[in-house]
This record gives sequence, structure tokens and C-alpha cells, in this order.
Amino acid sequence: MGWEKLAKTGGDGLLNPEALVEEAKASKHGEAYKTLDSRLSYRIGVGVRLRSSENYSFFIEILVYLCPASGNLDLETLEKCLACLKELEKRGYSLTCQDGECVSCETTVPAERLAEEYAVSKSLIEGALNLQ
Repeated sequence: MGWEKLAKTGGDGLLNPEALVEEAKASKHGEAYKTLDSRLSYRIGVGVRLRSSENYSFFIEILVYLCPASGNLDLETLEKCLACLKELEKRGYSLTCQDGECVSCETTVPAERLAEEYAVSKSLIEGALNLQ
């Protein structure tokens, strides 16, 4: 598989699909993951899963935290999180409940579209949660 040039991830560093694949090959579980952005209300990361030495898939995972660490429920924030989750689902993300009052949102993305999908999803989340 030919590799595209290293992709800029909106000023947050370089995303290197080839390095992720090499890390996954060295991993006992055949998977590698890199966190690209982390805030109190969400975390975005990119990863790769190996099916064989030459067959793998890249994914973007977004964790949306529904309740703050303080434990105080804020219905306005919860509504914003729900709107964000609905938009991610429209973009083809699968949604799964996780421990720690968060929802995991994941989609498979071709290597050449990782940086683009990261930028779009980050903008969507920050817009929905009013973090810009």
C-alpha cells in the first residue's frame, strides 16, 4: 500500500499512518492508538487494527463525556452532547455506551482521509458543545 504524505492535523501535530501500522505490528493485540485532542468534555484519537500483516483498517474514535467529574448534572450540557452525538451518528459513527459516563463514537476511515475526518469531527464537536 502506498503512503500519502504525512498529514497535518490542524496544528495539533503530525498524523503518521505508517507509524501507527508499525506500532500495531509490534503490539501484542495488533492495534495502535494515538490521542490527538483531549478536553474535559471529549477526547479524539486515531488508531489502526491489523487483520493480517498487510490488511488493516484505520479508525477515528471520539469519546463524548456526558457527566462532569463533579457529578453535578447539567441538562443544558447534556442536550449539547446529545446534539453532538446525533451529528456524529449522521456522519456514520457507531455509538457505544462506555464506563465513566461517556459514549464512544467510532468510524472507519481510509488512511488518506484521517486528517480531513479529524478536522471535520473536531470542528463539529467544538461547535455543538460551544467550545470554539
